[in-house]
Amino acid sequence: MSCRAVVTGATSGVGLAAAEALAEEGCDIVVSARGLDRLEALARDLSSRFGARVTPVQVDLTKEGEAARLAGEAVKALGAVDFAFVSYGNPPCEPCEPADASWSDWEAAFSMYVASPAAFMSGLIRSNPAKATVVLVSSFSSRAPMWPTGLADVVRASLPALAKLFSRRYPERIRAIVLELGSFRTPGAERLVRALASREGVSPEDFWRERVADASPLRRLGRPEELKGLVRWLLRSPEYLTGTTILFDGATLGCV
Repeated sequence: MSCRAVVTGATSGVGLAAAEALAEEGCDIVVSARGLDRLEALARDLSSRFGARVTPVQVDLTKEGEAARLAGEAVKALGAVDFAFVSYGNPPCEPCEPADASWSDWEAAFSMYVASPAAFMSGLIRSNPAKATVVLVSSFSSRAPMWPTGLADVVRASLPALAKLFSRRYPERIRAIVLELGSFRTPGAERLVRALASREGVSPEDFWRERVADASPLRRLGRPEELKGLVRWLLRSPEYLTGTTILFDGATLGCV
């Protein structure tokens, strides 16, 4: 099968895991994030370790026009896009008290989590000669928002509808899937846990164990290799899996 992929938020966290999994699969990849130096270092690393052809494209998904530009540059670099893993950063105000969040905080969350994925898929529809599978990363907590991640949770709650809309309207061009992830130890999650642990006067390690890991009946966090395995499966998953949501959270309950 052809494998020409795009990964956003690729320099850390779940985006990095996805980029590594796709490179291991022999994909040609466009990686994007806001920091060009880290992107270029990532491209060199993936090329060196896996022999992948990796193109870095600097993008800020909170800004109008950037997601559509990414779609166009990815098609230009790869010839066509078969698979995209759309990951993001965290809202700057996180952990956010909902009543204290500003208008611009809400706008930034909407731009990053909804408007940019919609613009990216629209750009692929206009310029991509292949049908693309687009995985939109979300969180299990979008089903029951938690106050520290409330902006992201509330906004990303609309992603299943977005995936269904594009998959139904453009079935020959887009296969959109929402991936609701549980707790993984990413840099963004580390920053959030440090802030919450400080508020409660406990150590970050105690917070991770007692408030996050123990919220799953497995009594642990998700592992990067498990996420990579899921990305590999999604890459080869049947076309009939479209416009749907996958919950990958270890049966986690709300943890904050």
